[in-house]
Amino acid sequence: MINHPVVLWGLVAALASSPLVAQEAPVVSLDEALRMFAANSLELRAARARSDEAAGLARQAGAFANPSLMATHEPLSGGGRAYSETYLTVSQRLEISGTRGARADAGALRWEAARALVHADSARLAFEVKEAFLEAALAQESFDVTERVADVFREAARSATERYEAGDISLYALRRIRVERARYETLLLDADLDVAATQRALALVVAPEDDALRLAAEPLPTDTPPDLLAEGLQLTVIERRPELVAARADFEAQEAQARFARAERIPVVTATGGLKRQSDGLRGAFLGLSVPFPIFDRNAGAVDAADAGARGAQERLTLTERQLQNDVLRATDAYAALRRRAALLTDDAIGDTADLLEIALVAYDAGDMELVELLDAAEALHQARTAEAHLLAQLWIAHFDLERAVGGFAGAPSTEDGQ
Repeated sequence: MINHPVVLWGLVAALASSPLVAQEAPVVSLDEALRMFAANSLELRAARARSDEAAGLARQAGAFANPSLMATHEPLSGGGRAYSETYLTVSQRLEISGTRGARADAGALRWEAARALVHADSARLAFEVKEAFLEAALAQESFDVTERVADVFREAARSATERYEAGDISLYALRRIRVERARYETLLLDADLDVAATQRALALVVAPEDDALRLAAEPLPTDTPPDLLAEGLQLTVIERRPELVAARADFEAQEAQARFARAERIPVVTATGGLKRQSDGLRGAFLGLSVPFPIFDRNAGAVDAADAGARGAQERLTLTERQLQNDVLRATDAYAALRRRAALLTDDAIGDTADLLEIALVAYDAGDMELVELLDAAEALHQARTAEAHLLAQLWIAHFDLERAVGGFAGAPSTEDGQ
């Protein structure tokens, strides 16, 4: 704790002269931030790449086996005689057991799961962008409120010095105002650091490839989000959640993989046909079938593994359904609680504190207010406006979290493009 008045006044002067918000960050709206996210998000690009990879594997899984063509010439000689045979052979594997269909089904379902996960990642990341945007706006609002109070105490300290020299106030009152000014200058410096941190965090989620970028958010919205709970929002429906679509597709893909493993127990027939010509003038066509005998390998291990994979996918599907239901209930409870808290911070509940501190300062300079009342007025303004901004930001964050939890609101843009 700083007790010496000279040291205290030096600290106040240093804080007052410190450059706050050293660099002006570009200001973006929420829509602009979401568009930047859709174009620049590395995580979203990675998710789309995984979907493209699954699409390629799905196409490959449905491909037919290629035929093979072989040409053979066998020259023979002996005893002064020459003889030769020439073959032209075509072979084709015939997957008559259903392996290709099961393999194609598994690939297509894995692609469907990958596409659903792109939507899930997009919704999750878009919410993170909205949250970072609102936190940056909140930090700037808190900075502005703190700066306003600090400006008042700078003027109060100047006025108090003049009044002390004129003998109107005591040395204690002068030092007390200077201490309070130093406190708000310190809070202002902390608020400035918070602004810088949240602006960098916003830039990171919308433009991660720019290391030094800072983005400022537009001011917090002045209105509260609509009361979706009162409008009868269906909160128990999770069918629109892409995570559920992905879990179901994964389960069905595992079932298709199990069918493929069982189909592989049936031997794959290879049909062979061709033409033969002999040097003595004889020629003709031939046909053949090749069927392996599953004596040593009946693919039993692969069948057991695929069945276990299907059971695991079924359990993951059930777990995903429960997790999504809990997610909706959590988001609903948080949103409802914040709306109840917001009702307590209306103008009728807390009154208008916009000019409270200025009025108190004028009254204090005129000798109509005690020092403790001036300090109370400053603290009341700072706490009220900070709490109001914090609650408004948290309410909008809860609104967007509820939007994510229910898989989007009816008529709202898709989050696939970061909207």
